[in-house]
Amino acid sequence: MKIHSTILVALLALFAASRAHAEPKVTALSVYPPDINLQTKQDLQRFVVVATRDDGVTLDVTGQCTVKIAAANLVRQDKNVLYPAVDGQTTLEAEYQGLKAVSTITVKEAAAERGISFQLDVMPVFMRSGCNTGSCHGAARGKDGFRLSLFGFDPQGDYYRLTREIGVRRINLASPKDSLLIEKCVGNVPHTGGKRFAVESEYNATMMKWLEAGAPNDPKPTAKVLGVDLYPPTAVMEGEGATQQFIARARYEDGTDRDITSLATFMTNNDNSAPITIDGLVTAAARGEAFIMARYETHTVGNQVLALPKGLMFTAPAIAGNYIDELVGSKLNKIRILPSAVCNDEVFLRRVTVDINGRLPTEEEYAAYMADADPAKRAKLVDRLLERKEFSEIWAMKWAELLMIKSNNQVSSKSAFLYSSWLTDQIARNIPLDKMVQELLGSSGGTFKVPATNYYQVERDTLKVAENVAQVFMGIRTQCAQCHNHPFDRWTMDDYYSFAAFFSQIGRKQAEDYREIIVYN
Repeated sequence: MKIHSTILVALLALFAASRAHAEPKVTALSVYPPDINLQTKQDLQRFVVVATRDDGVTLDVTGQCTVKIAAANLVRQDKNVLYPAVDGQTTLEAEYQGLKAVSTITVKEAAAERGISFQLDVMPVFMRSGCNTGSCHGAARGKDGFRLSLFGFDPQGDYYRLTREIGVRRINLASPKDSLLIEKCVGNVPHTGGKRFAVESEYNATMMKWLEAGAPNDPKPTAKVLGVDLYPPTAVMEGEGATQQFIARARYEDGTDRDITSLATFMTNNDNSAPITIDGLVTAAARGEAFIMARYETHTVGNQVLALPKGLMFTAPAIAGNYIDELVGSKLNKIRILPSAVCNDEVFLRRVTVDINGRLPTEEEYAAYMADADPAKRAKLVDRLLERKEFSEIWAMKWAELLMIKSNNQVSSKSAFLYSSWLTDQIARNIPLDKMVQELLGSSGGTFKVPATNYYQVERDTLKVAENVAQVFMGIRTQCAQCHNHPFDRWTMDDYYSFAAFFSQIGRKQAEDYREIIVYN
């Protein structure tokens, strides 16, 4: 009996040791943002500490790690938020499970007061509170007699409508707390949009500070936002309920930056897998992939989040094949999905014939392929299918649909035929797509002699030409930015019309043949 007990204890110890060995280990530690810059008394900066395991899973360990600031007198720390105290430079060091990560800290003008700014302080409150969205006052005609620019793309227009459009109806400088602007936002008077923020919130404090200062406009051109950074760059979360705090920081053209986590608008494209709070806290839910987006002023930025089941047993298979297989395999490994098994010869023959030539294989082709014992017969089959005329014809047809090749009032039947033949020839001669597009967009001459010029004859409207180029060749829909800054992408009205200006140089004139048009720059 004693021998049996000894064996049992040994087996349990061995099992525990093997499980301990199999447990994933933390192999890297990072602090975000990698550099912390504090300028003026009102500034602050949040930070997050992220641990990465050897299986790729990331952990938000901000609350579990040890944080040390080399010169503690330079900043004041409240949990994961730093405030300026004294000018100088120091470092923040985070330690977790024996690993360390460092972020530099620079403090400037710690005792200086930064005046309230309409564009930097008040406008972000409207954005964060949803006041200038398309469903509220950001609509083309506004809401209930009050209009704001959509997503705040026109700060000066918004300032005028707030302070000058209807006298003192919206703001009361003698008694700021009684301003209609404040009363509606805090829910003291009826408001179609309901209560937007609490009396004790930082947003109400910002609005009150601006009104108490006399509702000033910015005295000089305000530094523009160059871009927004979202940290951490990615998150791989294991198990439902796992959390990751995201922080957003704006970069300005004068070289400064600002923590905008409390001012940015956070969104997710997959609430089932990675819902996000208004403060940027993501909680893992059902297995899946999501993109977290932060919007501030006219800028948007998005990061990837993966939600994985806890305890998922996964062994990454070896990736064999070309560089496309490597990219696909890398993504599958990251999301813990095994690739499908290699299909049999019958399925492969049908798939590639349909995909490449747009038809089913014949009986003769089937018999010959199945009888072929060459190990490289699949690659050779693809090469044979690429050489057939059906390949160039079907792919010319696909491209013709994208390029809208058809005869109409602007394009004669002869021009459309020559245009289609040119496209088929480009594919048959295996012209690289970038070269084909370069010839297409840079073409000039007669629509008969230079068929590629028909691209500018199929659609003559400059704005639509720009939209088509962006969508077909760049995969970008810019139509929203024609009337307002894009709500879910980085494109602004300036971007839209600047891009369209490239195509405004295109001219057209009649050739000797009345059916032909000469396109020139």
